[in-house]
Amino acid sequence: MQKKSHNRITWWQLWDWIALFHRIVYILLFLALGFAIPIKNRMATWVIGFLVINWAAELRFWAKLKRIVKERHRQHLLLFTGLYFIYLIGLLYTHNMEYARFDIEVKLSLLVFPLLFATIDGRVFSFIRINYIFLTFIAGCLAASIVCLGNAMIRYGETGEAGMFFYTQLSIFHHAGYLAMFVNFAIVLVVFLTHDHVHLFKWWHLVLITLLLVFFNLMVVLLSSKMGILTLFVIYLLMTYIFFFRQPARIKAVYPIGLLAIVILFMLSSPQTMERVERTTTVVENIDSLQSDAEESTGERILVWQSAWHIIQQHPLVGVGTGDVKDALLEEYSIQGIKYAYSRNLNAHNQYLQTYLSVGLIGFLVLVAMLVLPGIMAFIRKDYIYFFFILLFGMNILTESMFENQAGVVFYAFFNALLFWYMSHGKKKDQGCYKNRGLP
Repeated sequence: MQKKSHNRITWWQLWDWIALFHRIVYILLFLALGFAIPIKNRMATWVIGFLVINWAAELRFWAKLKRIVKERHRQHLLLFTGLYFIYLIGLLYTHNMEYARFDIEVKLSLLVFPLLFATIDGRVFSFIRINYIFLTFIAGCLAASIVCLGNAMIRYGETGEAGMFFYTQLSIFHHAGYLAMFVNFAIVLVVFLTHDHVHLFKWWHLVLITLLLVFFNLMVVLLSSKMGILTLFVIYLLMTYIFFFRQPARIKAVYPIGLLAIVILFMLSSPQTMERVERTTTVVENIDSLQSDAEESTGERILVWQSAWHIIQQHPLVGVGTGDVKDALLEEYSIQGIKYAYSRNLNAHNQYLQTYLSVGLIGFLVLVAMLVLPGIMAFIRKDYIYFFFILLFGMNILTESMFENQAGVVFYAFFNALLFWYMSHGKKKDQGCYKNRGLP
């Protein structure tokens, strides 16, 4: 009888095993999401759905609430939900509720990920090493790039048109600007993971890593996203500054300079990419004579920005409302005679303007604070991966309204919550060992 009692499984043991199961599911889904983001929106949506289901099925809501109350870094994470709640307030004075519901649904990740990371058992982050998520994201970018190039080769064989290797014809999963942003972040991850753990690699590992970076550079140039290329230039220049002045590794500053030289070489060898750059230069030089029927992407954006700013001047405090932003822009396009933007139902193509236009000055200030404050913290703490993530996203939303598209919202919300967690909690807990996040 005593032996039988000794082997009996108690309810507490069963409960612990169930909790362990949920932690393992979290880990697997985080890894899957890292891979899915560069590939397909629908894949990422399914993964997020399973994350929410796992969170709800885990129960222990009282324990989750206590974690928030007891740990300040979890409270700080919840501050990132502020913008989402401002959009909810914008529903109170909106008329187009159909579009408002769609907009709120698209932005739901701004609420989901801070809430998930603020309430999840900290042991999940003890089991998983953040580098594994980085590696799955890099693998996703590599897979997406290879598939895009493979598709371009097939279509080139059918049509004989070299344009299949450039811009929107090349990017089959996302808009070229989004894929370029993902690949740029993958470049940041590869450079800093290699820099932090260079002693673990053999010479041929470093050769393969360099070839991977060269391939990603080529992909950004072929995607021909002007902001993507500009961002890549800024990234390499800042890397050079960091390695030379803020890291005890000045010789490593040669590495980003060499990669930048490769980017320039690829650009000079790509007539299509250089043509887009030259058209942009021409538009900027002749901005005063820009016509309302301009269809070049830069000229089109300038006209859209002017329209958005004109509406903002009419509604400077609270904006036009979460659901009325699209109607307001279309009406302004019609008044200004911007036929191309009107026919394509274009948004503001600038998230700062889009947010100001939708929910006013407070929403705009919250968006800026969400980027500037963590960016400054990351730079001061020498968490350069987080710093470059903020910089990368902050620059790209100058020319795209990325919170109006699920690909942009999920990318920002997931990685921002993940990187903020490790900066504010992991580094403090581990007394500076956050830098050594642990390669296998």
